[in-house]
Amino acid sequence: MIIWAKPAQPDKMYPDSSIIASGNLATTRRTIMGVLGQCALLEISRGTMRRIFAGAGLPDRALEEPDFPISLDQELVVCMALVHTLGDIQSPALRLFNAREKMGIDNLGVLGMAMRHAANAIDALKICLTYPQLTWGHSRMIVRRKPDATLFSFTMERPTLRGISGDDTDKLVQYCLVLDLVTSLHNINDIVESGQQPLYITFPFPQPRDWSQLARNPPCPVHFLAPEASLAYPAAMDDKPLPRTNPLLYRSYESIAKQLSHMLGEELSLTERVTRWLWAYTPPPKRGEIANLLGMSERNMTRKLGNEGTSYTQLLAKVQEKRAKNYLRSQGLSIAEISERLGYAQPAAFSRAFTNWTGASPLKWRQGS
Repeated sequence: MIIWAKPAQPDKMYPDSSIIASGNLATTRRTIMGVLGQCALLEISRGTMRRIFAGAGLPDRALEEPDFPISLDQELVVCMALVHTLGDIQSPALRLFNAREKMGIDNLGVLGMAMRHAANAIDALKICLTYPQLTWGHSRMIVRRKPDATLFSFTMERPTLRGISGDDTDKLVQYCLVLDLVTSLHNINDIVESGQQPLYITFPFPQPRDWSQLARNPPCPVHFLAPEASLAYPAAMDDKPLPRTNPLLYRSYESIAKQLSHMLGEELSLTERVTRWLWAYTPPPKRGEIANLLGMSERNMTRKLGNEGTSYTQLLAKVQEKRAKNYLRSQGLSIAEISERLGYAQPAAFSRAFTNWTGASPLKWRQGS
């Protein structure tokens, strides 16, 4: 079991500080772009990505569609699988630090451009926290001004994921904290463009056993078993005008970010939007829940789907069939486990549905695939 530092009370840790920005980088739903970016940074093979995505209930097409929606649970399942994949090679902290030169503000797309053209670093961070759907983050970030430093703190509640042990949950939180801190480090460096290095970095977990294998030295001292994950910069950094500040460009990119945060894809057919939300959750949302996600009444959604020649029931059956086949290809899941993941109360109900879809029972289909 990983031994973490005992967290201290924030007011006792920073009695001489004031909060200048705070918010959650985590969000219940976002696009899959950040997950694809993590896989690229970590050099995860396409075959491994396909296996990881299937385990999270995501279709193969998600590999090709950066705007494909993903729920928080699915995202954390993918991150947990990445931790397991890296565990055979390197610790997550080592791999992310070694990959840090590939990180930067450009990875955030439109949101990154808005941050780059903000008035100062704090305004850039505030817009980042305003649209967490467009980030890669999983933690809560608090920015404090102290007499001698600007301090970025990252905290994350332990998630509850089915079938994940306490030790694995610790590793998942460690991965997420390192990812958020290191990406924030390079985002700040990109928008400030001063070459000014942070004062120090802290993490609340022990130093990884392979830390000595870093390809390049960190940009500042890194301390482990600290009360929290944090990143400190000189105090003057936070309100200094950014070199590329441009109010007109900022407003333009901020407007686009606002539109994208409302689920992108208004140009998509309702059939496609419903299908994407069905894929985004396991088990899939009920009819009324889908309508709520789309911001319309259930009756209006049913009518519009009918105009497009389909229905919620038909779309659900297609998604459930494809998802069931993905699970059946994974020999690690029993029929009962697959039934539960798909939202069936009993395996027999799942078997009847699958037989209606394919003409074969789940077991026979698995044996013949």
